[in-house]
Amino acid sequence: MQLHARATTPELRALPVLLIAQRYSESLSVAEEREFVPFMHELIAIAFASIRPLFLSGTAVSMKSDASPVTLADRNAEAQMRGLIERRYPTHAIVGEEHGVKAGRDYRWVIDPIDGTRAFITHCFLFGTLIALERWERDAYRPVLGVIGHPAAGVALIGHQRGTTLYASDGSARRAQVRLCDRLEDATVLATSHWTSGEQPAPKVARIEEIAQRAKLYRTWGDCFGYFALATGAADLMLDPRLGYWDVAAIVPVIEGAGGIVSAWGGGDPLAHPSLIASAGPLHSIVLSLLSD
Repeated sequence: MQLHARATTPELRALPVLLIAQRYSESLSVAEEREFVPFMHELIAIAFASIRPLFLSGTAVSMKSDASPVTLADRNAEAQMRGLIERRYPTHAIVGEEHGVKAGRDYRWVIDPIDGTRAFITHCFLFGTLIALERWERDAYRPVLGVIGHPAAGVALIGHQRGTTLYASDGSARRAQVRLCDRLEDATVLATSHWTSGEQPAPKVARIEEIAQRAKLYRTWGDCFGYFALATGAADLMLDPRLGYWDVAAIVPVIEGAGGIVSAWGGGDPLAHPSLIASAGPLHSIVLSLLSD
């Protein structure tokens, strides 16, 4: 499957930046955009082609050392993407959740082939594929381009500092933009799992419960779908108290490109302390204040 735009449409015009806030992604040059965005479409296509035949198939599930599940779909999709990267950009580094680290220079690809494997194995359509491209900046790799792709729906967000675009398998494309919400009482709040379940242990449970109780709508429509919903203007706050680096790297440029802001659970850089609070902006200080009390 190839996701691409038929033509530039009015919806793709730049929209105003909603808030001035700390950004944790780095800017993507025009030359890099021309080089790497088409390649991201190739990676999305190969990942979707690997994953979709195994969805709803009853594929076997194994447990990793951290007690998280993994399937042939996870392993095959990452292997296919890594192979394509290594053929096209043999000097680039790679970090993958399933197949580890490949050393390299200048750029690094960060891959989570199925974010939400628990959703995948329970036939829930909310699982997705996360891909980030990072560039070596000031003695560290920093993300410049990110993808949140949903194989079951055939859609993908590709984002960087100048904007995030929603692509669909029918060839359409439109700009993705967060919506403004400045009251928890008006907000749709999403999370990957409820914090009392033990899957993502979180401090200050009572404060998190307050956030959920004050929200207009609270659901555990999480994993990468929660960030997809936020970036496309369908949700207002997404909460993940504990993540892996491969979960965070792709999400940061997608949300920032859609006009939203991200931080770690306690504020600051979510790449340095892998966890995420993501919002359109006005709710961010409210949430951080509640969690810091």
